[in-house]
Amino acid sequence: MNKFQIHNETMILLALAMAGFLILSLFVFASSTHRVIAAGKFTIDARINLKKLDNAQKLKVIASANGDTQVKNVTGNDLNSKSTSVSFEFNEKNDIVSVGDRDEYFACAYALNGTNQMESYSCVEGNIENTNGKNIANIGSGKRLTLSTGSFQTVDGPEIMNPTIRVWIPLSDRKDVNDLKVVTMIKGEFESKTINNTIIVPFEFDKTPEIGAIQKGDLIFACVSADELNPPEGTECEHRETSHTGHIHNLVAR
Repeated sequence: MNKFQIHNETMILLALAMAGFLILSLFVFASSTHRVIAAGKFTIDARINLKKLDNAQKLKVIASANGDTQVKNVTGNDLNSKSTSVSFEFNEKNDIVSVGDRDEYFACAYALNGTNQMESYSCVEGNIENTNGKNIANIGSGKRLTLSTGSFQTVDGPEIMNPTIRVWIPLSDRKDVNDLKVVTMIKGEFESKTINNTIIVPFEFDKTPEIGAIQKGDLIFACVSADELNPPEGTECEHRETSHTGHIHNLVAR
């Protein structure tokens, strides 16, 4: 083999090595980009235990954080394993509030049958621990605790017709709060209002939710968000079960 042939083979090997390195670098970059949360964002990652669900046809998964709300659906093969995950991405800052590491959020999963009606639900309320990263919400597992329903719960109470949720917001320590956002949720349906210095905020749910009528035993959530609520928290959430079939349902959210 002469020097010219050796030189050519060396150049070919170098070119192949460089091409391989470039492909590997692109793959690593793409994988890293997929895993890394975008700047100025954080996520609520709902990890949902499916072991005790009986042939659910669909999950309606909702989350509220930093004064914002999101809804996603899970169907098909994603329901055929022992667990599934749903990620919700939120802005760290919006027109109302900037997220802090003591702020609160909630997330729920509603198991639906073939006619899109709720069979059971599981919810969790938690604190933001990573303001620019992932926050894990374990749904459908564990014991029933103050901040979690634990496994999926059924609701068999009578229907509540056109309920009004009155959110009470004590502001004796924050008398000049402006642009305070109030979010409330029942049976997978959200309502929100932005208010100024108001103590009681009514929300009328006069339409039947898409996943079934509101019933005694359904869970109500309410959150209030504003930068002026800091410290200790820019977003505070509370929840409780509906305990009667009357029109007015009160919830103190702070």
